[in-house]
Amino acid sequence: MRTGVFESSPVDAFLQQAAAHYRAGRIVEAEKLYRQTLALRPQFAEAHSGLAVMLFLQGRKEEAVVAFRKALEIAPDDVGTLYKLGNLLLREGSDPGRIEESFACFQRHARLTFAMTGQPAGEKGEAPHRIRHDQEQQEYLTQTHGLKNWQFHLADGGRIASPSVNATNAAKATEEWISSNPRIIVIDNLLSEEALDKLRRYCWGSTVWRETHPEGYLTAMPEHGLACPLIAQIDEDMRAAYPGILGVHQLRYLWAFKYDSRLNGVGTHADPSVVTFNFWITADEANLDPERGGLTVWNAAIPPDWKSQRYIGDTAGCQAYLARVGAKSVTIPYRCNRAVVFSSHLFHETDRMHFKEGYTNRRINITMLYGRGQG
Repeated sequence: MRTGVFESSPVDAFLQQAAAHYRAGRIVEAEKLYRQTLALRPQFAEAHSGLAVMLFLQGRKEEAVVAFRKALEIAPDDVGTLYKLGNLLLREGSDPGRIEESFACFQRHARLTFAMTGQPAGEKGEAPHRIRHDQEQQEYLTQTHGLKNWQFHLADGGRIASPSVNATNAAKATEEWISSNPRIIVIDNLLSEEALDKLRRYCWGSTVWRETHPEGYLTAMPEHGLACPLIAQIDEDMRAAYPGILGVHQLRYLWAFKYDSRLNGVGTHADPSVVTFNFWITADEANLDPERGGLTVWNAAIPPDWKSQRYIGDTAGCQAYLARVGAKSVTIPYRCNRAVVFSSHLFHETDRMHFKEGYTNRRINITMLYGRGQG
């Protein structure tokens, strides 16, 4: 009888070796070890997920999707795998059903991740604007949804029976897009009234605002729950209405920003995509300065040697570059249901804003990125 000695199983040894190969950059060797692990334990979700990562790193994206799906068949509540598969399908996928499957992964990830916290994202020590928002949202959730105590909540974000995107302005907008240089156009009345109202209520009633920015705004990402069927429908209808703008470019990421108008918006940056659809959904009555509150876009693009870390998050560096090249800007005033569509490599920032106080008066924009950009 052995005492005090614990021998690792072959599976444990394979996993440890696979991790070591991965850290050393030996991806093919790590893949082989994950496959050896699965030969011994075919129903080992962790090994399927690890294999998926190795396949993705080799550019074998479709095989990676299959491996992630297998991992979720075995362990459907693994939040890490849900997040990875959701991102892989959205950012790299090509099959027609990828958005629906990606969004389902993200919503399940959000429910499993955030339902356990029992408290809003803004905890003690958070920025005052974060705490103020969460107090306002709690009051709204109590009055509108009957939720007296804070809990993770997703409002109704289902598809609507009619088209979600107005096609009335499509021909004119496409003509403007083709002839514009740089490519910056405005599309008013982007969404149908039903889609606009439902999307607005989804953003008010869903506790998806997980990231806090010191400038004064909050972010909701797909993995936070901003991945409802209605947004998938908007993507489908937008690509159908605007093929002359989007062409072959597919939706690759999206987010929403919600602001405190006493503070600042998003600083100067560019987007890692080809075409940006940025649209606003807060009612015009909330905007106290109709000539401002929108978006400023410059006629200068990202230098070819800049990586994303440089053109996202370094406002001062971006502004210095724009001053150096003598870039000129145009500011598009805020209008509800107005989309500003532009080449993603153009620098842009939130214009100064002045909105009414109150939860449903907070400025909300949705940004949808199409195609793969620089960096």
